[in-house]
Amino acid sequence: MPFIIHWVESCSEDEEIFKVQTPAGNLILFVHGDVLFQADWEFACSPAQTISVAAEHDIQRQLNQYWLTPEKPIHLKLLKQGSDFRNKVWAELCRIPFGETITYSALARRIGSAARAVGNACRDNPFPLIIPCHRVVSVSGMGGYSGQTEGDFMAIKSKLLAFEAAHKK
Repeated sequence: MPFIIHWVESCSEDEEIFKVQTPAGNLILFVHGDVLFQADWEFACSPAQTISVAAEHDIQRQLNQYWLTPEKPIHLKLLKQGSDFRNKVWAELCRIPFGETITYSALARRIGSAARAVGNACRDNPFPLIIPCHRVVSVSGMGGYSGQTEGDFMAIKSKLLAFEAAHKK
């Protein structure tokens, strides 16, 4: 797994916001100290949010390096949030191997749930890319991404899956 997640119960340092350029678009990172508490695609963020252009943050540096060497593990601290069920789904998402996909229904069977509930947890993922909900597809096609079934989010999903397919070992 490229991302090794260390869940953190709380964080209190000053908030910083950084941008990471990816082959799928710009990912905005919301950080307290060394803890990532949210990530989102740039077009989905509020334009009023100020992005730091100071020295590169360690998380930003690691994610920039990911695109050059995706097989190298990256350790990230993420703020634990969401319900127990959502955390169960997100943990299972992290077990999907790089460059592979699984259907919503197959993932639901793994955790004893329903495909729609899994889809809702994927939609509410506060860490797109890092918790790889883009690897979940429908039995009849791509499914959705971040609650959308067309448009910019689906273009991102397609680009992420293409990147992983091209770099799968």
